[in-house]
Amino acid sequence: MVYYMRSLVVFYTRSGNTGLVAHTIKREIKSHIKEITDYTTQRTVFDYMFTSLIDSASINPRKIDIDYYETIFIGTPIWLGSITPAIKKIIDNTDFKNKNVVLFNTMKIGGSHNAMNKMAKLVRKQNGNVVGAFSIRTNCSDLEIMSRTREALNDLNLT
Repeated sequence: MVYYMRSLVVFYTRSGNTGLVAHTIKREIKSHIKEITDYTTQRTVFDYMFTSLIDSASINPRKIDIDYYETIFIGTPIWLGSITPAIKKIIDNTDFKNKNVVLFNTMKIGGSHNAMNKMAKLVRKQNGNVVGAFSIRTNCSDLEIMSRTREALNDLNLT
């Protein structure tokens, strides 16, 4: 089994599914983990649809120190075909220079392809090297979500 000795999983979760995927990654590759909290309580449909244009997140932490890490995993649920405002903001606030980045998202129905492309573009704009990506459908049991996550990591040769 390959362990990413200096890896960090950064994620935002609302219903807990993305958190379950993030914690499964943490266990599988022995990484550190950092949850992003969004304190914004009121959102319009435009906030969800146009995340790349509207800055509607009030997050904690606002920035993460990634200097120690070689590989950063970034995870978000998909909302109306877009990444969450919280993850967009943390990406915008982070310089990923000389970092390998693995993206992941969770969704019940779909929309992951466009959201993944947007996320990859944002990371590259912040000097990141996107080395992998995967999506997990969460319309199933927690055990199945964990199994799908382990399978995705295996498909990317990360375990």
